[in-house]
Amino acid sequence: MKDLLHPISLVVAALGFLCLLRDVPARRRDPASTALAAVFLLSGLSFLFSITPMWEYLDSVLGTVNLSVPLAQGCVVALIACQQVVLTYWGSPPGVARRRAQAWLGAGLAVIAGLLVLFALLTPGAPRPTDFTLYYAHDNIYAAYLTLYVTAYTIGELFLAQACWRLAQRSTRTSVSAGLRVVALGATITLGYSAVRIGNVIAGAFDASLAQWESFAWTCGDIGAMLTLIGWLVPTISDHTQNFQYRIKQHHSYHGLRPLWLAFHAEAPEIALPIDQVDPAQRRRFRGIAIKLYRRAVEIHDGRFVIRPYLDAGVRERSEAHHRATGLQGEELNAAVTADQILAGIAARGGGDRPAPDQVTGFADADRQTSQPMDDIDALLAVARHLPRQSFRTPHPERATA
Repeated sequence: MKDLLHPISLVVAALGFLCLLRDVPARRRDPASTALAAVFLLSGLSFLFSITPMWEYLDSVLGTVNLSVPLAQGCVVALIACQQVVLTYWGSPPGVARRRAQAWLGAGLAVIAGLLVLFALLTPGAPRPTDFTLYYAHDNIYAAYLTLYVTAYTIGELFLAQACWRLAQRSTRTSVSAGLRVVALGATITLGYSAVRIGNVIAGAFDASLAQWESFAWTCGDIGAMLTLIGWLVPTISDHTQNFQYRIKQHHSYHGLRPLWLAFHAEAPEIALPIDQVDPAQRRRFRGIAIKLYRRAVEIHDGRFVIRPYLDAGVRERSEAHHRATGLQGEELNAAVTADQILAGIAARGGGDRPAPDQVTGFADADRQTSQPMDDIDALLAVARHLPRQSFRTPHPERATA
C-alpha cells in the first residue's frame, strides 16, 4: 500500500512546490509563503525517502540500513512545524507570530534531534522498507522512538485541524476558507495513522501485533496528507486562475481597442509613444501585455485630447437624439454618442473645420466613474464597440505601437 500511495502523494507535493516556487522570490519577505513552500518540499522528500527503491538506494549509498526512517519522519516533523508557522503568521500580529513561529521551529528541531539519537541506539538490522514498524515493535528503544514521533505528529495534526477550522470561519476570502477546511479534513484523516501507530506501541508491550492494520495506517496517512496539500494549494490555484483570466481579458481588451486607436492614429500619428528610442535593455519591459494595454489606453486618451477642440455641440445633440430613439440609455448611450463625436471630431480636424468657441462641447462619457484601471479600459472598449465597421489606415510598422 505504501509503495502504491507514496508516488501519488509525491507527485502532488512536487506539483504544489513548483506552483508555489514561482511566487517565493516576489514574496521573499513573507515568512508564511516561504514556510508554505517548505511544507510541500518537505512533504515530497518524506514520500520520496519512504518509497522502497529509494529506501534501498540510500541503504547502499550511505551504508546505514533503514536510514530512510529518520530522514522521512524528520521531514514530516519539520513540515508540521512549518504548517504551524504558516497559520501563526496568517492569524497573529507580526511580533507575536515571529515568537510563536520560532517556538514551533525550535520544538520541531528538538523532536528531530531526539529521533536521530533514538534511531542511533537501535540495534542494526536488515533493510525493512515495508515492515520496519512491525519488525521493531517489540524493541523498547523503538517504542520510545515511535512514541516521540507519534506524539509530535498527533499534536501537530490536532493543532493544524483546530487552527485551520478556526481561521476558515474568520476568513473573508472564499478560496482561503475552502482551502483551510480541506486542510482541516486532511489533518483529521491522518489521525487514523496516529491511532494505528499508537496501537503499535501498546501492542508491542503485550507481545501482540497490528499487522492487519498497516494498510489502513498508510491509507489514512497518504490520503490525509494529499488532502492537506491540496487544501493549501486551493488559494494559490484560485489566485493563478484569476490572474490568467485577467491576462486573457487584457489581451482581448488590447485587440478590442485597436479600431479606436487606428481611428485616432490615422489622423494624429504623433500620439504613438516613441518606444523605438528607448534603451534596448529597457524595451523588453514594454513587451508585456499589461504595459502594451496601458500604452494603447494612454495613446487613445492623447487622441481624444487632440480632437477635443473640434467637438461640436450640434453633433452631440443629434447623436443623443438618434441613439435615444433606438433605446440606448445610461453609459451605453454616452459611449455611442462619444463614438460619433470622435468620428466627427477627426473629420473636422482633418478638414480644418473648428466649431465656434460657444459650440465646443465635451465628450459624452467624460463623467463616467473609473475607480479601477480596467474600468477606464472598459469605458474605452464601450466606445470602440460603437464605431462603424470601416477600414482605418494601418500605420507604418515603424510608427505603430505594439
